Amino acid sequence: MAQTAEGDVLFFIPDISGYTKFVAETEIKHSQHIIKMLLEGLVDANALGLTVSEFEGDAVLFYRTGSPPALKDFIEQARTMFVGFHATLQKIERMRECQCGACAGASGLTLKIVAHAGPASPLQLKDQLKFIGTGVIVAHRLLKNSVPEREYLLLSGSLVGPADAAGAEVAELLSGTDSYDELGAVAYRYLPLTKYREEVKIAPLDPAA
Repeated sequence: MAQTAEGDVLFFIPDISGYTKFVAETEIKHSQHIIKMLLEGLVDANALGLTVSEFEGDAVLFYRTGSPPALKDFIEQARTMFVGFHATLQKIERMRECQCGACAGASGLTLKIVAHAGPASPLQLKDQLKFIGTGVIVAHRLLKNSVPEREYLLLSGSLVGPADAAGAEVAELLSGTDSYDELGAVAYRYLPLTKYREEVKIAPLDPAA
């Protein structure tokens, strides 16, 4: 398990890529319904004891205090969310009767997941809990990166520690670094998620239905 500083907060952000183009070029009512289904599915798949801080249009900002999960748990969480996300898209495609741009174009949406732990303090604004601090800033900056994959799990360097080196999971991770204004270089490891596509299965249609 990686070692993070006391008081650090884990931020975990599943982000739906292609959302802006999808909403801009499709029927708003239907696109909103599809995005709602996908975001709710990501929340329902939460197995790491994460708490939703807020929905950010095309993403969910989860957080968790205390020790971060083990690498294998991060990977399993990403796998579960990825498989569920694409199973939902397949169901939408299989069952759609509507030919609008939203329903027809949903299959082009993709999922990336970014996780980072760093210093942050909660700020209660009315009925919403937000965070301020470099931890949440870095997490959001990492959504813009040079990873050459469309769908992946990205873990900042603070989440992959020496204890993970002995595990088989770490061998699957690729390395990357990006520089950001006022933050400097941020190293990370990432795992392409496309290999889990073969696990995406939905129940066959009932011919009697």
